[in-house]
Amino acid sequence: MPVLTGPMAGLRWVVGSAPHGAWLGTLERSKLTHFVQSLEARSIVWDLGANVGLYAVASARAVGSEGHVYAFEPYERNLGYLERHRDLNRIQNLTVVPRAVHDRVGTARMVCGESPSEFHMSSEGSIEVEAVTLDSWYERSGSRSPDVLKIDVEGAEDAVLRGGANVLTRFRPVIYLSLHGERQRQECRALLSAWGYELTSLEKGVETERSSEWLARP
Repeated sequence: MPVLTGPMAGLRWVVGSAPHGAWLGTLERSKLTHFVQSLEARSIVWDLGANVGLYAVASARAVGSEGHVYAFEPYERNLGYLERHRDLNRIQNLTVVPRAVHDRVGTARMVCGESPSEFHMSSEGSIEVEAVTLDSWYERSGSRSPDVLKIDVEGAEDAVLRGGANVLTRFRPVIYLSLHGERQRQECRALLSAWGYELTSLEKGVETERSSEWLARP
């Protein structure tokens, strides 16, 4: 059915693929609006932890035919819905990358969380997936350099940043970063600050030091 309101309004969505707020247009409304409004025509977006495509699909419409979105998602269940949302909306400028993003190339062990959106890396995980680093993927992908990154990877944020150090310091994209725990805040703050990024909170009334949603600008 068509999404009722918000940045996704009018786009077709599979009910049940995500919380009902997705097709109502209320799921992560403030952050999604901020994200989409930051994009320009021709922007290149890398969506890491794309889940079923909330940000990827909205971004593909926003950047237009001369822009492109690359959506990284390792979980088979989510991949199916992500590809279906792309196809239902006849989106031509969205490439699905069925990989986890980490600080090394190879395989990674992952485990399901309490919901499909919480699929995450764990040394004790029973599901093995292919993993890439942003640096290695960029070298062979043919993608133009990224303008905006969205990173929501359930606790592997610092690994993603380390594995993309060359891309991030060379091209300096804007980064929307979801953080999971104090260790990630500390590790990511150290990396991004060293690379000259300015960090601000995307959560209204929450200081950057306590926030779980950062906007990192070069």
